Amino acid sequence: MNLAVRDIRHSMGRFFLTTIGVGMLLMVVMGMGGIYRGLVDDALVVTRGVGADLWVVQRDTRGPFAEVSRLPRSVVDRVTAVPGVTDAREFVYHTIQREHAGKPLRMAVLGLGWPKDKGEGLPMVAGRPLAQNHYEMIADETLGLTLGERLRLGKDTYAVVGITRWMVSSGGDGIACFTSRDAQAIQFDEPGESVRLERQARRARAGGADFGRVHSRRSWSAPRARRATLRPCPVRPSAPWSHGLRPGQTWQACSESWKAGAT
Repeated sequence: MNLAVRDIRHSMGRFFLTTIGVGMLLMVVMGMGGIYRGLVDDALVVTRGVGADLWVVQRDTRGPFAEVSRLPRSVVDRVTAVPGVTDAREFVYHTIQREHAGKPLRMAVLGLGWPKDKGEGLPMVAGRPLAQNHYEMIADETLGLTLGERLRLGKDTYAVVGITRWMVSSGGDGIACFTSRDAQAIQFDEPGESVRLERQARRARAGGADFGRVHSRRSWSAPRARRATLRPCPVRPSAPWSHGLRPGQTWQACSESWKAGAT
C-alpha cells in the first residue's frame, strides 16, 4: 500500500492519464453494449407487440420482415380451425416513402387484423384506436404528424386518429398502423406511369416473340376418324338356353374397323 502511494506521488500526471484512459475504455464498452441492446429492441418492437407464438409464412421465404411473403386470406380461417389455436390474424408489413407537405416522408406500414385488432394494445400517448375499416391510421410521433391531420397515400386520404411512442422499425422509420385492407391497398398501389411502362414492356416482349416458329415445333397430325361395326357373337345352339346367356356369361362384341394414319 505504501509503495502504491509513493508511486502515485512520484508520477501524479501519469496516474491521472491512466485513470482517464481506463474510464474512457469502460465508457466505450458500456456504450457499445447499450447501442447493441437498443438495436435489438428496435428490431423486435413489432414482433413483441404482436405477441404471436407461431408465424405462418409462404413456403421457401424468410418471413414478412426479411422478404415478401404472400398468403391467401383463407389461410387465417384454416389456421383458426386447427385444434389448440386460440386466435389467428393476418399480418401486413412493408416500408414506403411518400411526399408530404413538400418533404419526403418515410414510414413502415403495419396492417392490423380488423376487426379483432383495432390497435388497443399499442403504446398510444394521444388519440384513440381505429374505429372504422377504412381511411384511419395511427402514427408514431417520430413521423411528425398530428391528430386530425390528413395524409394522402395512393388514391385514398387517411386521417390520423392516434399517436404512439417508441414504435419504430429496425431501420429507425416510424410505424404507421392501418387496417390490413388499407395496408394492402397502399402496398399494391402503382402510379399511372408505372402501369404504362409495364404495358409497353409486355408489348415489346410479345412483338419480339416468333409465334410461328414456336407453333411449328409443336405441330402434330390430327387423328383421323375411325369407323366400327359391332355385332353380337353367336351362342352355341347345343345349349338348352341358347337364346339367352348362361349364369356369369356376358355378351361380347366383335368389331370390324379401318385404321388409317398414326395419332
